[in-house]
Amino acid sequence: MKIQIFIGLTCLGLLFGGCAGKDYDPQKGGFFGGVAGLSSGGYKDRVQDREARLAQLRATQQQLNAETAGLEGQKSAALVKVGKDKARVSSMQAEIASLDKKSKALAAKDGADKQRVADLQKRTAALKKQMAKQSSSLDALEGSGLGDQEVDLRRKQLEQQRNALRREYELLMKMQMELAR
Repeated sequence: MKIQIFIGLTCLGLLFGGCAGKDYDPQKGGFFGGVAGLSSGGYKDRVQDREARLAQLRATQQQLNAETAGLEGQKSAALVKVGKDKARVSSMQAEIASLDKKSKALAAKDGADKQRVADLQKRTAALKKQMAKQSSSLDALEGSGLGDQEVDLRRKQLEQQRNALRREYELLMKMQMELAR
């Protein structure tokens, strides 16, 4: 009889031992752990926790996707701006080259103010160098995708110098026409 009581108490201890744990992991629980997990609602709680975590991760992913889209938009806008600036610099370089040719042609004509033409050619050459520097700055910006105020200010200064050279060339042309009369 002592053996029967001992076996009964051992089985009862094992039965209660299987129900006592709060770890309702189906991979670790065994039969009694599974029964305890189902009856106490532990599995249900675990599933709800995982679903909540999944919802949180999905919301985070949506935020990251929106941020990525915004950054891509900024990048493309910056690339468009750099492209426009490069086109403007190319246009300015072509115009400066044209002014240079015209000033050389004007210098070749008799009766022109040689000193002013030489000065104009020197300033045109300096402006060409500055435009080449601006162009290389824009090429460097194209890699970073963003411009700064210093580059914009430099571009505006170069445009003003180009416009001043154009006005001076037009004035020289007027003087040449008046002298030719």
